[in-house]
Amino acid sequence: MFLKENYIRLKYYIEKYKWWFIGGITSSVIFDSSSLVIPWILKLSIESLKNNLELKSVTTYALLIISIALAGTIFRIISRYLLFGASRYLENDIREDLFSHLQKQSPSFYQNRKTGDIISRATNDLTTVRMFIGFGTLTIISTGFTFVFAMIAMAALSLKLTLLSLLPYPVIFFVVKKVTPKMFKISKLVQEQLGDISSKVQENMSGIQVIKSYVQEENEKNSFLKMNREYLKSKMKIVTMMGTLFPLMGTLGGIGTLIILWQGGRMVVSNEISLGDFVAFNGYLALLIWPSIALGWIFALIQRGLASFERICEILREEPKIADNNETIELETLSGNIGIKNLSFSYPEDRNGNGSPVEALKNINLNISEGESIAIVGRTGSGKSTLAKLLLRLFEVEKEKIFIDGIDITKLSLNTLRKSVGYVPQESFLFNTTISENVAYADETENSEKLKQASDIAELSKDVDGFPEGFSTMIGERGVNLSGGQKQRICLARSIISPASIFIFDDPISSVDADTEKDILKNLKQIIGSKTTIFITHRIQSIKNSDRIVVMENGEIREIGTHEELLALNGIYYELYNQQLIMQELEEVA
Repeated sequence: MFLKENYIRLKYYIEKYKWWFIGGITSSVIFDSSSLVIPWILKLSIESLKNNLELKSVTTYALLIISIALAGTIFRIISRYLLFGASRYLENDIREDLFSHLQKQSPSFYQNRKTGDIISRATNDLTTVRMFIGFGTLTIISTGFTFVFAMIAMAALSLKLTLLSLLPYPVIFFVVKKVTPKMFKISKLVQEQLGDISSKVQENMSGIQVIKSYVQEENEKNSFLKMNREYLKSKMKIVTMMGTLFPLMGTLGGIGTLIILWQGGRMVVSNEISLGDFVAFNGYLALLIWPSIALGWIFALIQRGLASFERICEILREEPKIADNNETIELETLSGNIGIKNLSFSYPEDRNGNGSPVEALKNINLNISEGESIAIVGRTGSGKSTLAKLLLRLFEVEKEKIFIDGIDITKLSLNTLRKSVGYVPQESFLFNTTISENVAYADETENSEKLKQASDIAELSKDVDGFPEGFSTMIGERGVNLSGGQKQRICLARSIISPASIFIFDDPISSVDADTEKDILKNLKQIIGSKTTIFITHRIQSIKNSDRIVVMENGEIREIGTHEELLALNGIYYELYNQQLIMQELEEVA
């Protein structure tokens, strides 16, 4: 079902280019009017031949018809330029609004949707909407205007023949009414299946190394073929409907034409209608052939367009779960005092609405002073990364649970909060551009000295110097041309170059060797020693010199203290530390 609010949204976009549409529709009406005048001129020319067989008279009417046709062609070109141009601009505006809206969404939004489906909505669905708005508007106006005024002209010539020509139309309207809901439903299903196919292709391209490593090419191909055949099956339903509608409309229109030729011919012979009137009547009837045939195509285009716009509106209707409000506080910078009070957090149910919320954090209480260096350690799944994401409000936090500089982070503007935090996530993500553009991603000044300094701190410069194009080297999709350690160091340099007062490093150098790790940690201490730092890692050797170490287990803080204090407790930290010492000794022996 196409919702009322979707009509309102569509109206909003159309009104932005109303003069384009008005100009295009007016030009289309002028062109159609010129087409409607020509049969009447033919009637006059034939009637004039009865009394005057001079060549001059025939030439005059011929030149008049040519002039009207040429003028009509000019207005036809104008109408297409304006309506198709408006639809292109409208498509551009919707795409920009859609992308802007997607940028505002929180990570949970993307966890509940397939990437390929979102891409499909922003590309395939938008193309269908553009066709519906541009070509659809032109065809609806043109066929509607032509149909109405051709009928009026036909009625003026012969009401009897006009009524006979209308005989097929009740059947046409009945068929359209029956097929409309089915076409909308199937059109929406087709677009959804196309989104699933896009997701499958995107997933396979991203995971091609895993697929090949496990020799799963055949299984992936079969899975894709199954999805593609389902899509084909649905698409063929539309083809069947349209393949039935077009010939049906044409056949019904043809039946009407045959009836008119048979009855009209008899009326000419019996002098009930003049030859000129009959020729003009058939001229108008010929103008109705395309509207009759196009009715099925227009109907299908409208249903596909509305279904696609509904899919786009589904995203635009989704309000960001994390956003600024009237109480938002905008600040230039934050000092870095962090307070966490009785913080608990659960991940919501999955994208299909199945399962129950998964508890990730329980009653977290922690105070971090400005400039303090805090390390967070714990086994996999203990809640370390979740805590880091909540500090950035990548997931929504309850009010009065996390404070920075004494201000509830739910009251801080997202711009203030996130610009004040230099964050390196656990998963390294790089853009398909140059190394320099990736490192300087958060630096609006594009300062080459800052770029070099950040790269030196991350021990990246040596690697970059080994590339033929240096910092101008293209890294490929998701950094495919780089090693895991190089990716991590680019991400680390990216955070260092940002104007942050708080740094959160979530296992940022897990893929680098021990010697490089020591150099990076030494460099980091020199450059961000006065800033609040949270270092999440599983390598205890990396964080022994932190001001305090927080040990997490099953979403709770179990131990807090310095390296020496925690070892003295003989608890979780002591156990983790000894396990790593044993592993280190085994590696050295090997």
